[in-house]
Amino acid sequence: MIKNVVIGAGFSAIFTKILLGKSSKMIGSFDHQIIKDKNYLRRKSIEVNKFFSKKAFSYGTLQFNLNHGKLHDRLALGGNSNIWGGHINLKKISNKILKLLKIYNINVQALSSKVTGTSSNDKNIFQLQTRFNSILKAQYIPIKIQDGYIEKFYTQKNKIYIKVKNKKKLRIETIQVKKLFLCLGTVQFIDLLYRSNFLKEGDIIEFSEFNHEFKFKLFNPTFNSKATTIRYHFSRALGHFLGIQSYTKYLKFLKFIPFYVDQNFYKIKNTYKLLIKNKMVIEKNKKQTQKSIFGKSIHYCNMKINGKNINKYLLKINPNIIGLGMSFVDQKYPGPISNDIILDIKKKLKC
Repeated sequence: MIKNVVIGAGFSAIFTKILLGKSSKMIGSFDHQIIKDKNYLRRKSIEVNKFFSKKAFSYGTLQFNLNHGKLHDRLALGGNSNIWGGHINLKKISNKILKLLKIYNINVQALSSKVTGTSSNDKNIFQLQTRFNSILKAQYIPIKIQDGYIEKFYTQKNKIYIKVKNKKKLRIETIQVKKLFLCLGTVQFIDLLYRSNFLKEGDIIEFSEFNHEFKFKLFNPTFNSKATTIRYHFSRALGHFLGIQSYTKYLKFLKFIPFYVDQNFYKIKNTYKLLIKNKMVIEKNKKQTQKSIFGKSIHYCNMKINGKNINKYLLKINPNIIGLGMSFVDQKYPGPISNDIILDIKKKLKC
């Protein structure tokens, strides 16, 4: 039996491993190749890739047919951290955590036109970086990860078991664990619940997110007082769009262009309900009720199943099965969600 097993290879899994320390084993998929077979479907509609980012594909059990929302799946080492903006609100992040991150070469950088090409109307918003002023990528953090894919988990007599497809050994292993930390992205987590028979046909899945939009601006106007804003100079916005994870000297050549892109997060929350039908995830309400497409912020959270909070849902299965990551937090304030994830990990690990 293994004491602690962390499932995942992205931001939440890395931070869980950092806070757990050496007393844990981490298993996550480096790419989609391990499940590229007839038992798994490719879902092109929920793949998200950028020109300069390493390509990642979506494979899984369920198909997704979404018209008014957007979910994302990057089955790769690092997950969404390969294409994100790296922002974090430090208001409630302790110095103890910041010192721990520094041990793993993770730094926080103040936003500035010179270094990050960005600014904000919230002075607490910084950027997480690893090396060479590059936005944090989970795979750059020196942590050992076993390349594997969790096919299912189950309980017997209050004992927890996982079935893992081991890429190195080319076989499926059954492992008993004392505590299971599920740090998967939203789509892969839904898939896992379905394969493990904890999510069934007819079940309703719900998410929420703060209203979000991008606005193009000329010159450098005052910020919108009704929103939490991260402002990108045109040159940095272009780099972000293309998947360039640092503010390179080549992008800075475009600093003379007086255009900006504001990423606005508003206090209004939107909800999104999905239904599982015939091995497919579809929208429960087919009529669009909001102007923007749900999920574009990639900050959808507060997952519920049949109206029940996902943390309580897992607790009922077994108290030692713990979910960590975006799906498992209820974001309180608009803006970056990485800080909510870190604080939730700290709270649940009681460290």
